[in-house]
Amino acid sequence: MIVAKASGQDDAYLGWMVFATLVVVGVATVLQVRRVGPIGAGTVLPLFTAAFSIPFCITALKDGGPATLTWLILASAVFQLIISRWLFILRRIVTPTISGTVMMILSITLASVVFGLLDEAAEAEPVAAPLTALVTLVVVAALTLRGSPVWRLWAPMIGIVVGSAAAAAFGIYDFDRVTEAGWVGLPGAGPQLGFDFGIPFWTLLPAFLFLGVIISIQVNGEAISLQRVARREDLAINFREVQGALAGTGVCNVLAGVAGSVPTIVSPGIVSFTQVTGVASRRVGYLIGGLFILLAFFPKVSGLLSSLPGPVMAGYLILVTGTLFVDGARTVIQTEENRQRLTIAGLSFWIGAAFQFGLFSLPDLGTVWGTLLKSGVTTGGFAVVAMILFLELTSHRRMRFESRLHIEVLPELSAFVTKFADRRGWDNAMKDRLNAVAEETLLTLAPMKLSLDDDDDDEDDGRRLVVVASSEGPVADLEFIGGGSEENLEDRVRQLQQHDSEIVAESELSLQLLRHYATSVNHQQYHGTDIITVRVDPPEAA
Repeated sequence: MIVAKASGQDDAYLGWMVFATLVVVGVATVLQVRRVGPIGAGTVLPLFTAAFSIPFCITALKDGGPATLTWLILASAVFQLIISRWLFILRRIVTPTISGTVMMILSITLASVVFGLLDEAAEAEPVAAPLTALVTLVVVAALTLRGSPVWRLWAPMIGIVVGSAAAAAFGIYDFDRVTEAGWVGLPGAGPQLGFDFGIPFWTLLPAFLFLGVIISIQVNGEAISLQRVARREDLAINFREVQGALAGTGVCNVLAGVAGSVPTIVSPGIVSFTQVTGVASRRVGYLIGGLFILLAFFPKVSGLLSSLPGPVMAGYLILVTGTLFVDGARTVIQTEENRQRLTIAGLSFWIGAAFQFGLFSLPDLGTVWGTLLKSGVTTGGFAVVAMILFLELTSHRRMRFESRLHIEVLPELSAFVTKFADRRGWDNAMKDRLNAVAEETLLTLAPMKLSLDDDDDDEDDGRRLVVVASSEGPVADLEFIGGGSEENLEDRVRQLQQHDSEIVAESELSLQLLRHYATSVNHQQYHGTDIITVRVDPPEAA
């Protein structure tokens, strides 16, 4: 509603956007639950409109029209699909630090739009508009701060209802769209779309690509959090499901772009809902998706949603803006221990804020560069990515080893690990420990054939092994990257810890030794690729 009204679109376009959004999020929610091949998580991950995309969608509609917005959303969606496919490669760039920093910058970008809308409403209704926004904000904030878990889930809905009642009391709620709408039917024709790759498209493209990154990281976080609260057992995160969630959201945004809607993300409330209710059944996901689709065909509902007064939405979005900033800061602080990266996050935020609010005069750089530099998301986003890459490039060089995945490569692997330890200046005790970890991990990934009836050992099954060695002070990290497997090594090590026994089965000997030598074992399973990260402390610190 805010996107359509703030960009000057007519009521017909607004009605179509509401209809399209309900259908798209309904279909996408069902797709996330049902899972089709690699698309979908197979869990309850309802989709939701991305509030932080509001300012960019408004600018796209104002400067370029519906066709420009469509192609920008499609570009963002394709970028999300690329991230989902190559998540294991982009994991060093698609990080919580970058996500949290850009979320903080997005909060001030969204705030500038919200307060702009409120100022416009206040010009027409100098008393009614601010009071309506205040009533909405107070109700939502009070329930969020002091309500029970159930009341907190319903706080946005209750605040909007109470705010709408206040707007009606002040005489600024126009019910005509609701009364004139039919009970059952379809909206009018959608916007006429075409190919439009003018200057507005190219100037906004970097911002929408950043939105694609932020949406991917948000979905990544929600999918991981849901696995943690929805499972009865403590298991390693299934990154194949996470990839499916990212792909499902990317497909949803393809549909959103084609349908003339706005970008979507996974509903931020689904984890809280699952924690409060204890319900994670996929039948709930089917029900949620079905209800969204069903409501789309009731014009009365679309009319009610599209006629909400601007001050009501502004009052609600003030709280969203503050929450977005806090969530971004918490993401950075809780997931990042490196003080250099924390400094980068703070510095990039203020760089973005300075450009967003125009704190200094810029020279005439032309339409494209001038527009890019006026956006805090693009300037702050580029800054955080550039500085993170600078840290990566100037840190201790990682060493890399590559071979076929077979037990016969053990001598070469041992020589590689010894060379890595020598370059770090570590003693023989640390070398022995690293060699033991490398050997046991390789034995676990490529166990020796136990029967003479097996195929010839020399037969190459095509699987490759890549080992990346890095260090952080005296601590070593060995990253084993190989072909996909069904069993999760992290889960197997955890099970051994939970069922300690004096008698060790021969098949579990390597796991027991790995558990003894390694400080931690993390196994991330992606489609077609497994990444096992083993952290090793020096013997005296273990």
